[in-house]
Amino acid sequence: MIPSPLLTRTAILLAYFLCFVAESLAQPGNGARPNPQLAAFFKLHCIECHGVNEQQAKVAVHNLAVKPESPAELALWKRVVEQLESGHMPPDDARQPSAQQRQTAITELHAGLEKAGVIREGNEVDHDALFSGKPLVDTHQAAQRATPGRLWRLSQPAYENLLRESFRGLRSASRVRAPWEMVPDPKTGFSDLASAHRIGEAELEHHLRNALPIVRDTMANKSQPPEFVALTKGGVAANAEQVAAAVGYVFRKVLRRDPTVTERERYAGFVRKNLAATEAKIAIEQLYLAAMLHPESLYRVEMAKEQPEVLTPHHLARAIAYTLTDQAPDATLLAAAAKNELGTPAEVHAQVLRILRDPQTSQLRILRFFQEYFGYTVAPDVFKDAPTLQAAKVVEDAKYTRKETEWAEAAYTFVRDADWLILDVIEQDRDVLRQLLTTRDTFTLTKSERGPRPIVAAELQNAKRKHRENSTTRGFFRGIPVELRIYELDELAIRRDAWAPDRRYAMPAGHRSGILTHPAWLISQSDNFDNSPIHRGKWIREKLLGAKLPEIPITVDAQLPEEPHSTLRERMRVTRETYCWKCHVRMDPLGLPFEMYDHFGRYRETELEKPVEASGELQGTGDAKLDGPVKNAIDMIERLASSERVEQVFVRHVFRYFIGRNETLADGPTLLQAHRAYAENDGSLQALLAALLSSPAFLERTTDGGKIEP
Repeated sequence: MIPSPLLTRTAILLAYFLCFVAESLAQPGNGARPNPQLAAFFKLHCIECHGVNEQQAKVAVHNLAVKPESPAELALWKRVVEQLESGHMPPDDARQPSAQQRQTAITELHAGLEKAGVIREGNEVDHDALFSGKPLVDTHQAAQRATPGRLWRLSQPAYENLLRESFRGLRSASRVRAPWEMVPDPKTGFSDLASAHRIGEAELEHHLRNALPIVRDTMANKSQPPEFVALTKGGVAANAEQVAAAVGYVFRKVLRRDPTVTERERYAGFVRKNLAATEAKIAIEQLYLAAMLHPESLYRVEMAKEQPEVLTPHHLARAIAYTLTDQAPDATLLAAAAKNELGTPAEVHAQVLRILRDPQTSQLRILRFFQEYFGYTVAPDVFKDAPTLQAAKVVEDAKYTRKETEWAEAAYTFVRDADWLILDVIEQDRDVLRQLLTTRDTFTLTKSERGPRPIVAAELQNAKRKHRENSTTRGFFRGIPVELRIYELDELAIRRDAWAPDRRYAMPAGHRSGILTHPAWLISQSDNFDNSPIHRGKWIREKLLGAKLPEIPITVDAQLPEEPHSTLRERMRVTRETYCWKCHVRMDPLGLPFEMYDHFGRYRETELEKPVEASGELQGTGDAKLDGPVKNAIDMIERLASSERVEQVFVRHVFRYFIGRNETLADGPTLLQAHRAYAENDGSLQALLAALLSSPAFLERTTDGGKIEP
């Protein structure tokens, strides 16, 4: 494994935590002085069941200290906070604290966690405090605006592109596959947060299997650079200049930069040692492999000192490039770094806008953010079996054995259509979030095995010709593709010359409103046989309203009754039971408005021959203008799309994805400035990203400070 103090510290801390996590959570304080405010609260509401005499669920809070002193205590504190924030504790049959008393206890618990180095982040952070506009109160809090130093593993496409570009023309390089896949984190939904991944032995072995054939092919080339020719002629007698020249060439080819003085000396010593033991060709091969095992071949290296400092120009250039693209820095960015023209926020701001204004460079990275934010790309993975498809008359004329394949391909096409819609919206760069939440438009039948990309003129004409002439194309039912029937755009099949893969088409008014009513999203938020209103409501609550919802208690059997003659809303009566409703009241009224669609994404007005009831309610949103009953999903989405708070929550998610970590309270000024840039530039995502990437959160790094990892 690549030596790294950060990795070593993380591994030790993880092992320490695993050793203690099996211990009873009732080990608070070890005689430490208890927190007086919490002690008074617990005495009134908790000690009877979680004190000296009785410790239900192995939890005792009678002697909770001023702050957690160990990983086991840390787990206890976090558990207590979650129970109080969710309202599960105290139980309904116990004395209930007032809202103010509950909030005071929660505040004290978070204060104790902060003393242990665990700060609220992500949706745990109070939204109103983040956007309050209040200045940071002290220098320590101001220092927290900087991001901790880190090793951020390259994304899957970035890793592959780095090797392919460095060794352009080699077949072995063109075939490389990253040792890892981009798997979204279940908590954040994002696959590429800086702290989410580390490189282990298996990944390193895979990387070596990629590197070895590339090095062999490179050295098999009869035309070698002058630096290698000179080193080969010199052999064991090669002078310092010849060795240094070879090291410099390899660094520039593999890492796209010159080595530092320290690196040049270290790698030169490595070369001289190999020259003394073997022939020059093998020494050069070993030099290549050593460079390909440099941390920068695998990571974004963002090291820090004790005081916040701006990243060095080279590492800042890499950070900008890999944040916005899947490519290493381009020539313009490298030149700016070499000339020290990335030294001010204004200079960085200009480079960010330059990259963003080239859609060929940045669009797929930005598209990936929206794919993971909305989560619609899993639609083809939601299995619908043949009997269900036949009963619903979705692909009823297809051969029985092909129904599942027909549907899976249609679901894949829905995803591609949504991709193209998002690409079009971000290219226009105006009211981006509102457009994505409210447009009735969609692209259609845009499926491409090569993924989203601009269509060339010849390809466009060929697609139109095939659509006009071939009535047996996959997915057609009496000449109408499955996708068009679900979009309610049948006329495009009847009037075939009206269709083109590079045009947006408006679906019926009152039936659709943006990505959340697009079949791709609706299918992704369904299961094999029905809608998933609970998951849909959870998505709205977390991704648009910025709330934190607790996990399902392990004692809960999260199943709805099997009642074939009852609607889904009727079957969901079980979630209204007192114990369940504490959480479900925050999800169900937001998810049930989507009952105006079935689990195939089709608009409907009846379910089981009964009129569809699609009403719901926005409540506890934090925005009084939002709260109130809604008629259906369209009504709810229109209201959400007009909310400044929803815009701000969106900015928070953009921050997480592109900065690579969760926001903390210290990031409030950065988020406020980013939202202001978005709003003042007519909902421009480019302006939002430029503001974020020229902020201290992106530019500066600082040491971690020895926190207890949460």
